Amino acid sequence: MTTTTIPQVGVPGLRLVRSEFSKIFSTNAWWLFGLSSVVITLLAMWANMAESSDHINRARDTAEVFAPRPGSSAAEIAREHARFVAEHDVHSQILAAAGSVFTSGQFFGLMLVLLLSALVMTNEFQYQTATATFLTTPHRSRVILGKLIAGVGLAMLFWLVTQTISLVGGLLFFQNIGVTNSLGDWTIQRAILFNALGYLLWAVFGIGLGTLIRNQIGAVVTSLVVYLVGFAGGIGVFNLIRAYLIHGDWVLTAAVVMPPVASQVMISPDKLYPQSASWWVGALVMAGWALLSGGIGIVLTRRRDIS
Repeated sequence: MTTTTIPQVGVPGLRLVRSEFSKIFSTNAWWLFGLSSVVITLLAMWANMAESSDHINRARDTAEVFAPRPGSSAAEIAREHARFVAEHDVHSQILAAAGSVFTSGQFFGLMLVLLLSALVMTNEFQYQTATATFLTTPHRSRVILGKLIAGVGLAMLFWLVTQTISLVGGLLFFQNIGVTNSLGDWTIQRAILFNALGYLLWAVFGIGLGTLIRNQIGAVVTSLVVYLVGFAGGIGVFNLIRAYLIHGDWVLTAAVVMPPVASQVMISPDKLYPQSASWWVGALVMAGWALLSGGIGIVLTRRRDIS
């Protein structure tokens, strides 16, 4: 079977990217997902502000004194006292508040980017435009690259909008309660920067997933399972292993191999949980999953028959 190559006008790479953006903006999905992302950010920011205000007010309360529960053992008293000291460390509570407020809505925002990126690829098969796309551009790697650039560009737009909302709201919040906003602290700057990286990597992961699972419903369901079940279920499974099979804290640290856990570890300004891996480990693991997904997707797309 001979493949007819249709002459291209302009720079091929730019033409492909423009074409992919046109496909994205020709559907209702992008603005529905975008509106959902904004609403989720606002709701999450409101909840984070309420929680942060309570924690900071409690930390500021110098009248409260430590009183161990009657009958507590020495070890329990030590743990309770350490918790009391942490809860009344004003600086730590302000940093924790800044980390959560300035990255409001990112958990579900990343999930929406994952779903939308998967749809960028599966739409070609859902609407049966894949054949025309690959006939127009026989070099399939260029098509996938164009989709990756478009998907990442859209993810960065989502991040920029939600980050602006969180930043403005956070500045007003910290000014209102009369404490520093901690934006000059590296841990908060890192949380914001790696939040952007999270959007980028989940977009790449979503495109790769869409190439692996061409059925649109299958790709959406798989994305939700990977993200939601992978986070809650992943930590749950590693906790069970730690409790009943391998009694070592390193088991809980190893939960970072799950993509959604790695993503949250990477973004959190402080440790996600006491035994969690360092933020840079989460970044490397998440980058590895994104590259693996995208690489396998490109290889399969090059070899599969498109009809």
